[in-house]
Amino acid sequence: MKRSIVILSIVALMLLVAMPVMAMGLAEDMQAAGYALPGQEAVKEESWLENAADYIKALYDKSSKQNPAPRTTADYEVYDHIEVKGQAFDIAWSTDTEYVAVEAKENHVVLINIDEAAPEETVYNLTAVVSDAQGNSITLTMPKTLPQGSSDPSMEEIVLAAYKLGDGESLPKHVRLTGVVTEIPTVYSEQYGNITVNIQVGAMAENIIQCYRLAGDGCAELKIGDTITVEGEIKNYKGTIEFNKPALVGYGDIPDQSAVLEKAFLLADGEAMKGTQVIVGTIESIPTVYSEQYGNITVNIIPTGDTRVVQAYRLSGGAELQVGDTITVIGTIKNYKGTIEFDKNCRYVSADAYRSVKTLLKAYELEDGKALEGTRQVTGTIVAIPSAYSEQYGNITVNIQVGGLDDLIIQCYRLSGGAELAIGDTITVSGNIKNYKGTIEFDKNCTYTK
Repeated sequence: MKRSIVILSIVALMLLVAMPVMAMGLAEDMQAAGYALPGQEAVKEESWLENAADYIKALYDKSSKQNPAPRTTADYEVYDHIEVKGQAFDIAWSTDTEYVAVEAKENHVVLINIDEAAPEETVYNLTAVVSDAQGNSITLTMPKTLPQGSSDPSMEEIVLAAYKLGDGESLPKHVRLTGVVTEIPTVYSEQYGNITVNIQVGAMAENIIQCYRLAGDGCAELKIGDTITVEGEIKNYKGTIEFNKPALVGYGDIPDQSAVLEKAFLLADGEAMKGTQVIVGTIESIPTVYSEQYGNITVNIIPTGDTRVVQAYRLSGGAELQVGDTITVIGTIKNYKGTIEFDKNCRYVSADAYRSVKTLLKAYELEDGKALEGTRQVTGTIVAIPSAYSEQYGNITVNIQVGGLDDLIIQCYRLSGGAELAIGDTITVSGNIKNYKGTIEFDKNCTYTK
């Protein structure tokens, strides 16, 4: 019996010694198979796909705790193909809003095209699906913000949008219009301090806007023929397109430049706004006087209706400019080390040319065969007469120029009347504007005042 107990004790001791060795071999086998033991992590090979996804996220995701959905105020570009240490990866891009489009370009570049006329501020997701050659993929979601109404609609576009409203509908936000008083349906009321007038915007005689119960300083003196600026909500009230109890901003043309200025002052250092911008304002100071050698000047302007300063850097010409002058500046706006400025080679014209320049810039964006919607108006000086006045047809064809902007010439094709017109005359032309085989022109039957 004692011998048996001794033998069993020896066997048990041998098993106790052997078990850790057996356990170590099993652990190695399990780890090699990809399993994780309690208290241990599985040994994992380096993932090239994860590396590629991390690289894309670092490159294009600029969100942070302080700014979880960064604003995108202009179009931007991304890549749809990358290589990491010899490994190739494709990236498929998409968004979850109709206001931000994905457009493929050349050389694996993809344009993220934002809608600058977005009706409201929108938080959207930019999605990237990163795929390797074996078909494996990782999806990245990057939140961003599209600002509201980053475009700058013309007054004609506002009026046309108003005339598309159904009964009871309103435009999505308050707007500002300048027009001539054509009628006074309800005279000024001392009791209520308001008046109802109808105004015509530009040449849009068929799209009259009623200003119902218009209030504000100067309303009591309003008369037919006055040019006024009005602001408020526009709606369709039983077929009448009207401002509903608006405010009189003032007499004359007082433009709303808030869309351009808000976008300009959101630019980060080094960023620039897309396209050519126009701002009318008063010269507040002259940091660099006119240079005879370079033919330019640097001025700071206070935009009409605002208090912030925009610099016109190396403004072309300007020998006669002084503090207090009001001018219209045309050019590219950027943020240069914190200064919001028109870039060098910006130009200027008179303050009253503001509307005409904006109309011409829109016209020059037209594709061949396309036209601006509605009746438009431009004031300019005749610089050429391609077709002399015809007694038979009672019309003339002239080219007009706004200020010295010889790159924005517009032809007035078969302008009604005009027997007395000559080069150098300044006229205001009204009609439909189109691109005819590369020529920007008022279509036939356009009219003018002198």
